[in-house]
Amino acid sequence: MKFWFLLIFEKHIARVSIGIILTWLTMASGVALLMLSGWFITATTLTGIGITAGLIMTFDMYVPGSGIRFFALSRTISRYVERIYNHDTILRLIALFRVTLFGQLVSMPLSNLRLNSDSEWLGRLTADIDALDSILIRYIIPPIATLLLIITISLFLSTVWVEFALYAALFMLLTLSMTIQYTIRSTSSSGQRVNTLLNQLRVQVIDHLNGVIELQSFNVMERHQVNIDDTITQLTLAQSKLDTKTAQLQTWLEWLLQLNLFIVVICTLNAFESKIISGPEAVMIVMLFLGTNEIFQSLITQFSTWGKTHFAAHRLSTLQDPTTAIPNIHKEIDNVTSIDVKIIDQQNINDINISLSLKRGQCINVIGQSGSGKSSLADLLAGVVPINEKSRYIINGSSSLEKDTHISWYQKIGYLEQSNTILAGSLGYNLTIGISEVEEERVWKVLNQLELDQWANGLPEGLNTWLGESGYRLSGGQARRICLARILLRNPQMIVLDEPFNGLDDNMAARIWRQITPWLSSKIVVLLTHEKAEYIDIDNSEILSLTTNIDNDIN
Repeated sequence: MKFWFLLIFEKHIARVSIGIILTWLTMASGVALLMLSGWFITATTLTGIGITAGLIMTFDMYVPGSGIRFFALSRTISRYVERIYNHDTILRLIALFRVTLFGQLVSMPLSNLRLNSDSEWLGRLTADIDALDSILIRYIIPPIATLLLIITISLFLSTVWVEFALYAALFMLLTLSMTIQYTIRSTSSSGQRVNTLLNQLRVQVIDHLNGVIELQSFNVMERHQVNIDDTITQLTLAQSKLDTKTAQLQTWLEWLLQLNLFIVVICTLNAFESKIISGPEAVMIVMLFLGTNEIFQSLITQFSTWGKTHFAAHRLSTLQDPTTAIPNIHKEIDNVTSIDVKIIDQQNINDINISLSLKRGQCINVIGQSGSGKSSLADLLAGVVPINEKSRYIINGSSSLEKDTHISWYQKIGYLEQSNTILAGSLGYNLTIGISEVEEERVWKVLNQLELDQWANGLPEGLNTWLGESGYRLSGGQARRICLARILLRNPQMIVLDEPFNGLDDNMAARIWRQITPWLSSKIVVLLTHEKAEYIDIDNSEILSLTTNIDNDIN
């Protein structure tokens, strides 16, 4: 978690320092209130007893009474301000964490992103980031504020009883250090186990909800839920084990603090008898340790979550590591004029060696049955998955996709996967996502080319019409054409189309292809279909078959 600690101190050292001071002030005010109250009650009692015994005594009750009211007020105000201020700091830190991680996420190669499922990414970018707020409110502010309190108490006690001040400082420092260390050591494994199961449960529940219709239709809902129930059981046991360890640590610490309190009482009584300190001062010292005991006990609760936070930080480590990003030293690609691809023994591509050399204005129709590796080839050509060591992918005759290309490469690629991705948003949002500026006239022109304009005009709110979660209000053909429209609006220089007309009849597919052909004529186009696409121009296209075990050489 070193990265996150350093990031917090680097970006918000001033706010963290103020938060620590406010927390220290709250702690000090609470302990001082208890100390002064004990001293005041004892002093007034002894004064009353003396006067009753006929002694002439004077006692100024206004100064200590004012002090009690001051500390009561300062404790309340400082606690209120500290809660508001530190809460605001936490929100700022979460925003910082998200910006940092999303910045790394944007610059990661797509092949790295595909290593985890969507539900896994959801957990990392929500629950795991939220878990990092413990670093500030549990692991930075409380121990540092407690350390400052120990220093303050030791300096104060040194004005009353120097020898005892040294003992108090040594005991409290050892207690602070040992409490933190033993809590982390005893609870880390259990905490990580809890978060591991919690993440597993989150993924299982999301997958279960995504497939609920299929599970119900095949009548296997209860069978599929068995795994979720088992994970819940394991999670309950793991959390119970963590709670038990925390309770045991609190018990041991309570015994230690009570033993120390007994020693303090004995020492203060002896000091009183030896006239080193007065009776009210002896009570004040005892009350001081009663106040600090509560602070030390809270440290176990704070650091018992260390394992959970460490788990979250470890899961985010691939994003915080700059080596997972595409280095800025790579060449920025302004134009894609040609690609030269040689694929040898690539996994999932039907044991076929492929050699492609395509230039701008060329189109290749890749043909293959289901399972022949069309989609794997499409992922490779789009840079979604890496090529193996035997293969090569050269852009513009000089830049290697794997070694030299900049993130700008992905901005020049338009990739239409087999599956349709419709986001929860309006039609206009789904069409223009990722595009900084686009004229509405251009949007309607593309919709017209894809024969969606009449349908879009008939929607209640036109482009502002909500499409529903995952586009449930759309037909398969409409969703397919919306995904294709995104590519046309982005205007990339190389286009990979994997079964672009799924859900459309042959006549509509031919009409749409004919309407977008002028736009495609200046691009490098890779069209992947199950059978030869009859609608493409034979004179300006090549055919690559993935159904035969022979070397394919396309120039």
